[in-house]
Amino acid sequence: MKRKRILLAEDNPINQKIAMIMLKKFDQVIDLAENGSIAVEKFKTGVYDLVLMDIHMPELDGFEATRIIREFEKKQNRGARTKIFAMTASSPQDERDNCFEAGMDGYLTKPFNKEELTALLLD
Repeated sequence: MKRKRILLAEDNPINQKIAMIMLKKFDQVIDLAENGSIAVEKFKTGVYDLVLMDIHMPELDGFEATRIIREFEKKQNRGARTKIFAMTASSPQDERDNCFEAGMDGYLTKPFNKEELTALLLD
C-alpha cells in the first residue's frame, strides 16, 4: 500500500483519535484539522493525496469546506483533483446527494471499518 498524505478534518476528539489510530496502522501521514476553516487553510498550504472530511463541523461544515477546496483547485490549476471523502454518522440519501453536489468523491459512514479504509487507501 502506497503511503499517502491525508488531511483529516474532524472536530470530535474521540472520532479524531479513532481515525488517527486506524490510519497510523496503515502507516499513513496524517494532518489533523479540527474544523472546516482549518481544513481549508491547511489544504491551501499543503499537498494531500486524500481528504477525509466530517460533514458536520463548527465554523465551516464539510460541504462548504469542500466547495471552497474545489474552487481553490480550479484557480490553482493543480491538475488532478484531490480525492475528498465525507465522513458521516448517518447516511440518508439526501445527505449523500449533498456530498456529491459539494464535490466529494464518496463517503464513509462512521464508524468506518478496516475493510472500508483499506479499499479507500488502495485506490
